[in-house]
Amino acid sequence: MKKNTFEIRTYGKSEFAWLMFPTMRDPGSAQDKLLRWIKRDARFHKRLVQLSTSKDDNNYNPRQIRMLIDKFGAPGEYDDY
Repeated sequence: MKKNTFEIRTYGKSEFAWLMFPTMRDPGSAQDKLLRWIKRDARFHKRLVQLSTSKDDNNYNPRQIRMLIDKFGAPGEYDDY
């Protein structure tokens, strides 16, 4: 495990997903993968959406980022995902 210095702030959804999966070919593919992970837990997905400012928000706000990190770990925390 690496020491983590990940900054909690607002991230674009594809930006955050690509940080989570940096070896993927493009941010869109990384975003699709992260969304699949999120939707595996319907209650988690619902809580995450409830924290959004709008239904079609293209960003994760700091509260959502904290939830994602608590669930999946921070980008760069592990060598492989």
